[in-house]
Amino acid sequence: MGVIAGFIDSIAGGGGLITIPSLSLFLSLGPSTIGTNKIAGTLSALVALIVYSTQGHMKWKSGWLFTVFIGLGSFLGSSLNPWIPTSFFKVFLLISCPILLWILWRKDFWIEQESNHLEWNKNTRGIIFSALLCGFYDGVWGPGGGTFMFLSLFFLAKFPLFTALAISKLANFTSAGISLLNFAHRGFVQWHLGFSLAVGIVIGSLLGSLLATRKASQIIRPILLIVVCLLLSKVLFT
Repeated sequence: MGVIAGFIDSIAGGGGLITIPSLSLFLSLGPSTIGTNKIAGTLSALVALIVYSTQGHMKWKSGWLFTVFIGLGSFLGSSLNPWIPTSFFKVFLLISCPILLWILWRKDFWIEQESNHLEWNKNTRGIIFSALLCGFYDGVWGPGGGTFMFLSLFFLAKFPLFTALAISKLANFTSAGISLLNFAHRGFVQWHLGFSLAVGIVIGSLLGSLLATRKASQIIRPILLIVVCLLLSKVLFT
């Protein structure tokens, strides 16, 4: 499942829509599901961050404020997670998956429509609030957290496309890392499964990156839709 998630995520995004339901439904990890998934999320975000940094897209000074409040929100969310009944996460899946699928499906259209963003909007309060929300969501649940971070930076902060992508990877790495430490401290991480998942995601990402063309994205998105619908069906009928 890690290979499949990494392959799809590298082309169209949305790998978390596969990994978290897989850990929860097929391995029955219960409260350890989110924490275990954070191992893969942390390593994946780190690799992407290194790539964007070496390509010169990272603006460290511009991204620190957003990242700090992402980390705070992530800590609050991951601290709350163990107190949420396991049955609630089925509801989270049923609500968040259709929304995220729609966002990923329309991503290219939004980017084309808003690709003329050139300057950072100085709406500091809005940026801080969105960072707290994104971090909290990523800490307490997770799927699509990086997508929401990117959308906040691109549309609200109005960073250029690749700058927004790079800073979202820094924020995602920070959020996943803080959440992982918090979950580990509370004993909610299955390390061997998490690293196995991470290895699969890295392999899938490498394979997907070789096919990262516009045509490949058009093929992968229907596949992602089918896989997630199958997982949602299992949620509904189990």
